[in-house]
Amino acid sequence: MQLLEALSAPLTQASQWLTSLFSPEDASQSLFPFIPRPVKLAVLLVLILNARSWPGVWHFRVFKSVINYRLNELFTKRKDSYKFIASLSPIGRSVFPTADGADPGAISVLKSWAALDDCDFNGHLSNSCYAKNLDPARMQAWVEWCPSLFQDGAWVALGGAHYHYIREIPMNASYEIRVSIGGWDEKWIYLVAKFVTRPKRKSKSSTPNAHSATATSIPSITTPSTPLGTEPSTPGEPALSSSGKVTPLDASRVDTKLTSKPILRTHDDDGALIHCVAVSTYCCKHGRVTVPPKIAGYLWVLIDRGNWEHATHLRERGSARMTEFLRGGWKTEENKFWELGPEVEADRARRIADLKKLTEGLDGLRAY
Repeated sequence: MQLLEALSAPLTQASQWLTSLFSPEDASQSLFPFIPRPVKLAVLLVLILNARSWPGVWHFRVFKSVINYRLNELFTKRKDSYKFIASLSPIGRSVFPTADGADPGAISVLKSWAALDDCDFNGHLSNSCYAKNLDPARMQAWVEWCPSLFQDGAWVALGGAHYHYIREIPMNASYEIRVSIGGWDEKWIYLVAKFVTRPKRKSKSSTPNAHSATATSIPSITTPSTPLGTEPSTPGEPALSSSGKVTPLDASRVDTKLTSKPILRTHDDDGALIHCVAVSTYCCKHGRVTVPPKIAGYLWVLIDRGNWEHATHLRERGSARMTEFLRGGWKTEENKFWELGPEVEADRARRIADLKKLTEGLDGLRAY
């Protein structure tokens, strides 16, 4: 009650100042009376339009998911902490999408819109604001995926981020940031984020223009080079040999050179248009000790439901036992219960091979 009374006076003064901006008869009593009222209105309009860039707003957006988690934890009884963590943890979920489509895998969606302060002079979402808006999406994803890991004293550190801009997002357009786990190696965890917009709904009378998830394959046609001194023949003409005899054209020489570029996806699985793909690398830490992703992944309880039981038994031994495990105690464990199944491991190996092409390719550019 005392806090509300203390805040009432500043709020009253602020409201009176804002009222004076719109009341010309009170202009003599307003702040900065020598400034014309239209200028004040223009400044106020600029401040309102750029509200999402005010000091502290970005920090609030990033830590909003953490604040919600802490508030829920605060109102949970101490003895029910395990039940609270279990209710938030994605127990038994698959990290990657299943082949039958029953489980979409670990994915976190943050909805946003291209506000005026996030757009450039061309009326599109500025490239710099992709990183600005990705920060709260990544924080939300980590809180949703592994609250139990943070409960054990571990944390994640951002190692780097790479952005592939495909097409612009118009001003005032609503878009989604879909964050998923791309894969992991011995140290790094790769998060893949897609900036997508949903297509506008058309009337029922119009023919639906459905975008399938499979993208168009762009062929690249190349033919063998023609030797010097020889006139090239067209596909409809026979080729002349050096002796002057007419020989049929060998089409296999051309067919073997026909290659196709990799499939370029323009839409996500549900038909949403992809505007940007961002890849972020993270490593898991406990203090200054790096925790391998396979150990941290076992604590995520995303791979196997049995992992939650093993993690619960480990936590019941006390925080000191969990700290010892994360700081290297897992090396002496006889039961390697965190090992992946053959199908998940094959999927992880395939994904990490593609992800390393990105990081290794950029590392190679350091020589130029």
